[in-house]
Amino acid sequence: MDKPVVTRLQRAWLQEIGIDARMLAHLSAAPFAGLRAPDDPPPVVAAEGPAAASDPSRRDGPASIRQLLKQAMPERPPAPAAEIPAQGREPLAAAPSGAPGGGDLDSLREHVAGCEACGLHEVRGRTVFGEGAAQAPHWMFIGEAPGEYDDSMGRPFQGRAGDLLRAMLASVGITDASPVYFTNVLKCRPMGNRSPEASEIAACLPFLRRQISLLRPACLVALGRVSAGTLLGRNEELDALRGRVHAFVDDEGRSIPLIVTHHPVSLLLHAQYKADAWRDLNLLRDCRPDSVPGANRP
Repeated sequence: MDKPVVTRLQRAWLQEIGIDARMLAHLSAAPFAGLRAPDDPPPVVAAEGPAAASDPSRRDGPASIRQLLKQAMPERPPAPAAEIPAQGREPLAAAPSGAPGGGDLDSLREHVAGCEACGLHEVRGRTVFGEGAAQAPHWMFIGEAPGEYDDSMGRPFQGRAGDLLRAMLASVGITDASPVYFTNVLKCRPMGNRSPEASEIAACLPFLRRQISLLRPACLVALGRVSAGTLLGRNEELDALRGRVHAFVDDEGRSIPLIVTHHPVSLLLHAQYKADAWRDLNLLRDCRPDSVPGANRP
């Protein structure tokens, strides 16, 4: 059996969180075979001369690992998270006026594209609705808000932070070919990558809840404190919410397993969180509809 194919970024991330080279060498090929991060260049068969010596992928040790991870860091990290409103403490009995009420995912996307419920519509480039498996995805990943690249392309988790997220997921066998869907709490980018305001979250939450009801995911994954707090309605530190499976009740009364983990940007800024993130990745990999009692049943 051929050894699994792991990209430089995936290997760097795994080594950085403490998986040593011997363990990497004996990983099962099944979840990794043929995986590459979306923008990775083709593998180089051989390199000679000074260029080869300067290539971080050809050097061992923490310095080269940190250099690779630094390359994946967004140009401007988001501001610290603000106070999180308790929007998700109870399922919404009725969506606010002007919020989506029926139809399908395409009509909801059109509704989002024309939304002017908060001031972000005045400064956005594009709305960022979400993308991925549109019919009952196994995992639905929900971040905080679009970044600069997302805003320019109209797609979530683009740029270097998105590459890192995909590398993290690929390390446990979850790729873009898997039944996954990516979105954010906010559908418009806050200028300067600042944290969302409570009024902005309140304006976007009905769209997110409707999106969840239409997609009917098997498992939800909240990336970061803002996403977790919004979905759970709990203004707590991330560590208090991690490490176990929560239940999110959608607008149709379905109880869906929800797992909380760090946002990839947070991992780049705080190396001490990476071992926790590895445990979270394994938890979400094994998440099933019956991970919480009554899940996915009204």
